[in-house]
Amino acid sequence: MSESGSSSPDYVTMLTEAQALMERRRYMQARNVISQALRHFPDSSDFQYLGAFLEYATNEYAAATRSIDAVLARDPQHYGARVLRANLHEQAKEYPSAERLWIELLRDYPESADCYAAYAELMLRTLHVDKARLLAEEGLRHTPEHQGCLFVATFADFINSPGSAQSANLQKLLYAHPEHVGSSIALLIALADQGRNREALRIAQELLRQQPDSAQLVQIVRALKTQTHWSMIPMYPMQRWGWGGAIAVTAAGMIGLRVAGSALPASIVTPIALLWLGYCVYTWVWPSILKKLI
Repeated sequence: MSESGSSSPDYVTMLTEAQALMERRRYMQARNVISQALRHFPDSSDFQYLGAFLEYATNEYAAATRSIDAVLARDPQHYGARVLRANLHEQAKEYPSAERLWIELLRDYPESADCYAAYAELMLRTLHVDKARLLAEEGLRHTPEHQGCLFVATFADFINSPGSAQSANLQKLLYAHPEHVGSSIALLIALADQGRNREALRIAQELLRQQPDSAQLVQIVRALKTQTHWSMIPMYPMQRWGWGGAIAVTAAGMIGLRVAGSALPASIVTPIALLWLGYCVYTWVWPSILKKLI
């Protein structure tokens, strides 16, 4: 802290109090402390930054951008302000500008796992999966159990390797940060959205072993067990592509019956039609029954 008032005990006390309130998301109280501090230390980059971060945390993005630009105009090397500006670029989908800032930050802080994780998340968001994985791995080299780097590395594992549900990165994420189950749930939801339900099920089961009392995880495991049951194999198009798959299967069946009706004798067409009707009934009825059985 380069401000002239930074040596004052009151300055340090107020800064510590404001930071603690922000960490606990007690934003109204934090706003009061920051406002009071800025009356005493109007040139403080630290309190101006906290004010901008408070605006960002409360979704006041335009105000946060104006505030953080003012901080950077006064103190262009302020670490927190540069990080927040990069985050604001990302929020506004200004990805090239965000990337330039992360590169500059890593040039100045080459051992910061936080910066590697943030840059890797940006690369993951823009679908540069291999670069995201390399950045996460470099961050883990400096901080082996960094949550953000583990999360990105695990996500990259799932994207690149179909059988990665047992990846070392996932195991580290679960055991080093068991309190962050939400991150792992995001992984399994992403996998389920890709139709990779068996991998998602293995993650959900691992999470359930970590938190056996979680009603949410019990429901997720049951739903995924239903989706991956052997009797659901004939419904793969619906599971993989949703309503689009159901429409395609229905259209294909109707066209097939029409072609068969004109090319085959009734003795063959009738069993085919009954089999098709049974399949349609099965797709509507069996999933509900299976949910009750599992």
